[in-house]
Amino acid sequence: MKDYKLKNLQAKITRMPAAGILILAGFLLTISSCMPGRRTARSFIDKKEQIAIMITPPANTFLYYYPYNYTFDADSQAEGEDIDSSHFLKDIDVERAAQMFTDALLEGLKKYDIKVFSQEQFDQFLAHEGDRYIFAIAQTEMVESDRQHTDKALIDTILYRQDFILRTVERNTWFEFSQVDKQDEDAGMKVLYSTFFTADHVDGRFRYRGLTGDVFYEYSSHLISLEDIYSLNHFAGSKNARYIFDFLLNRYVEQNAQPFLSQPVNMRYLQSQDKLTRSRDDQQFIIMQP
Repeated sequence: MKDYKLKNLQAKITRMPAAGILILAGFLLTISSCMPGRRTARSFIDKKEQIAIMITPPANTFLYYYPYNYTFDADSQAEGEDIDSSHFLKDIDVERAAQMFTDALLEGLKKYDIKVFSQEQFDQFLAHEGDRYIFAIAQTEMVESDRQHTDKALIDTILYRQDFILRTVERNTWFEFSQVDKQDEDAGMKVLYSTFFTADHVDGRFRYRGLTGDVFYEYSSHLISLEDIYSLNHFAGSKNARYIFDFLLNRYVEQNAQPFLSQPVNMRYLQSQDKLTRSRDDQQFIIMQP
């Protein structure tokens, strides 16, 4: 039975038109182009315990507040105001927020079974015999801003409008990456950027009462609190740990995968499933020019 199916398949391929052959060739090309990268990525994961990373904390955290400007000109630059005018950042414990970020970052990296060192462990870091990487947190900031959210509905030829002022807080981080004892051009410093945010959320719609002709706006809302800002810092630390591991993973693949038939595909490692998958642009660092 197996021989019969094989012969039948061969007959079908023989009679396949040229267009079908091109499609099949393209499919096989795609498969073969992905496999070398995956095999190389797996070899990186298998030896991850040999990797050492040192994290150096930032000197300080910058705070900015941008209120909503009702007379804002789209062609003009938004101007910040004093932090004392903000909703949240005026009350934030900056040291606590920074420590939550750093602790979550270090804990997240350790889950990958790699060696993680703080700035105080510099001698132990240098004594490590495997690959050594430094991720210096060059700059970090929290930015609070207000934006207007507008909901509209046309009911009985009348345009109804409901405006809300919603608050957003971003946590932005810049890392300076370098590899120890590597002199080639690719080992030079790179600047890696990440951003995460939390914001007020409103979900609503206009409703029309046919009997009375009344129109009203019904909505539910979730408004952020000061504790949400601290949670954002912990979340950002955890996510940056994954970004760091995936950055090293893809860098290793780029340097070691066979170039023949290979296509650059950013990969993401799912630690809990021991699985590799494609990474979207919003699931990785933005690599900036130093």
